[in-house]
Amino acid sequence: MLREAEERKAFTGVKISEGSPSISHILFADDTLILCKATQKEGEAIVSILRDYEEALGQKINFDKCGVSFERRTKEEVRRVGGVCFKLMK
Repeated sequence: MLREAEERKAFTGVKISEGSPSISHILFADDTLILCKATQKEGEAIVSILRDYEEALGQKINFDKCGVSFERRTKEEVRRVGGVCFKLMK
C-alpha cells in the first residue's frame, strides 16, 4: 500500500543523496517507519493509508504506540500542525 501510494505521488519518500532512489518506509519485525515530507497533504495521505490498511486487513493500529518526528530544520509551525494532526488520529 505504501509503495503504491508513493508511486501515485500521494506522498514523497526521502532521498539520501541526489540520484539515489527514495526511501518511503522501513519495515522491521512488527515496526514500520514511514518517511515523507512534512506537509499537511502528505500527513493526511499517510493517515488515509493507515486507515485503509486497518479496513482492508481488519487489524487496528495502536496509535498510542505511534509517534511523529521531524528533522531539526523543520519550521516550528509545521511541527505544531503535524503534532496536532497526529494527536487527532488517536
